[in-house]
Amino acid sequence: MDFHVDGIPASKMPIAVNDAIGVIVVLQAYILECCVRAGDHWRTAEKHGYTLCEWYDFLQQLGLSVFDAHEGHLRNFLLGGGKRSGNVVALGKIAQVPRTKTNLAKLKAIIAFYDFWQNKRGKILKSFRGTTIADIPENLFQRESRSASKAELNFSMASQARKSKRRVGTPDDDDWDAVIEEVLSRQDENRAQTYYLIGSLARRSGSRGLGIHGLTIPEFLKGICSEKLFKNTPNHRAVIKNYLLPENRVTIVAALQHMGRNRRKFIYCDVPNKGGDTVPIAIPIELAIEIFDYICTRRQDVVRMRFLKNNKKPPDNVFLSYKTSQAGGALTQEAMGNFYNKIFKELEIDGTFHRLRAAFCQEVVRDLYIRERAINGKAWLVENVLELARKLLGHKNPHSLEHYLNAVLAEEALFGDPVMVETPEDVPYIRAIAARLNEPDSDNFREALLWFIEEQGLEPISEEGRRYAIC
Repeated sequence: MDFHVDGIPASKMPIAVNDAIGVIVVLQAYILECCVRAGDHWRTAEKHGYTLCEWYDFLQQLGLSVFDAHEGHLRNFLLGGGKRSGNVVALGKIAQVPRTKTNLAKLKAIIAFYDFWQNKRGKILKSFRGTTIADIPENLFQRESRSASKAELNFSMASQARKSKRRVGTPDDDDWDAVIEEVLSRQDENRAQTYYLIGSLARRSGSRGLGIHGLTIPEFLKGICSEKLFKNTPNHRAVIKNYLLPENRVTIVAALQHMGRNRRKFIYCDVPNKGGDTVPIAIPIELAIEIFDYICTRRQDVVRMRFLKNNKKPPDNVFLSYKTSQAGGALTQEAMGNFYNKIFKELEIDGTFHRLRAAFCQEVVRDLYIRERAINGKAWLVENVLELARKLLGHKNPHSLEHYLNAVLAEEALFGDPVMVETPEDVPYIRAIAARLNEPDSDNFREALLWFIEEQGLEPISEEGRRYAIC
């Protein structure tokens, strides 16, 4: 169903129905809480609702009401595979519940349901060995957030070892070029531009999907307005406030271009972060210009055709959905991921939307590693690289970045040694020289290069144990 509750959109809210009694009120109240108050996506609520219906029917066959169930019944339900007609019964405390992905999801959904009724609605539940099902998260889980449905399982009854997962690949530059070419080939030019910028934010600024979804126009303009160079613009506050006026658009773009010429590389905008707080993201100046142009053109097209035409107010989010009644009209993190993951699959590229951020993270780690080696040679420290990377990328634990450094070290073994230059304009020439030196017939070129170096009065600089150089 698609309707509003207390003015809040409850898009496609699932309805829990039993053939014998109709709508199951105790389940529907919880689903309503998920869809409206907690803001869960309707697909998530649908999956939880289906699990709860199976659990409800399982208890009905035992002759039990929902609120008479306890931990023992829950164990038997999961031992039977979480089915309506499971016939497995635990004969002792050491019976092992299969730790499958399905069982884990069903367990969390049921715990969250009872947590809602006991702790939010004051319902008295059945106790078993001194605890209710709603209390199980306190005893058997490491709860990392407000919801038991997001907790990590630590099943004390007897858990099986967690299976190791294959790490999804990190897209390289060639992969990114192929993906973005596919994005821009979409027939809907508005969506092509929208997803091009979304992917660019992940790839070039390291933004998480949550942050891209939560990037708003006020915060984006605030990031521009906070720059010292922009503050030098006459009447800069009025210019940024009336950014859609043609003359002000020209002024803002010119100011951004001026920042780039003055070696300003980024503007910084606050976006939502995991855990409910905010974190600044660094948007490259060139990308900021593209985003600003998009806000004034493509986004305005969506506002006129999808929102104003239907008498709806658009949210402040930069990226809007065509589905104006879903998630307040903002393009969801799930939609972004689904769009890109489908393209990765179609192109048979090992990667995901989230791994676009990983590609940016790996570039940051690579840059810091090269600088550390250039400065300290053999005395370089892993800790220095990882700690600085942690600060720049907003990670809590530097060790979570170790796999990026390992990938960089593996690349070094395959592709040779980097040389650092101070001026970006020199980079293409150094690359051309290095490429020529690596060709099979490079002897004559090498001799000419050595002759040129000697003619310029340069002496080779070599330091024992140092394979890197700052030029």
